[in-house]
Amino acid sequence: MMDDFDTFFFNEVLRPQIIIPMKPEPIDQPESITSTWTNLYDANRTKEMFNITVEWFGRDLTVYLDGTLERFNPMRYTGTFKDEKFIIEENEDRLMVLAPTNLENWLLTEMKMMNEPKKKTEQAINQVVVLEYPIERGYGNISFALTLFYKFA
Repeated sequence: MMDDFDTFFFNEVLRPQIIIPMKPEPIDQPESITSTWTNLYDANRTKEMFNITVEWFGRDLTVYLDGTLERFNPMRYTGTFKDEKFIIEENEDRLMVLAPTNLENWLLTEMKMMNEPKKKTEQAINQVVVLEYPIERGYGNISFALTLFYKFA
């Protein structure tokens, strides 16, 4: 038998509610066998592994490349800016970066890779410079950062 306190507690604090079961959402049927096998268990994903950030200041253009290199399943990472490709890949115990020497009217003058000091570069037009950085052997991810300094020609 419930006394006044129990009745009040039950009605005001516990507030019994009618719980209506939710209707399950319909599962989209695949359009074809090809779409089923191309996205099996949501396995095809886009993964952002590196960023390209660009800053303009007067006649100076600075391009920052930073990200993570996956050592377990190394790949070739490609990004573009002003229709020019930046490529980052692992070659055994070296991090390889291929960068254009010019971006339209901007010429590459200096670079800074990881914890190394700034280095001057040859001012060649319509070329690709290959930058190398030693990395340790092993597995896991390696973070990298590269800064390219361009001047307006």
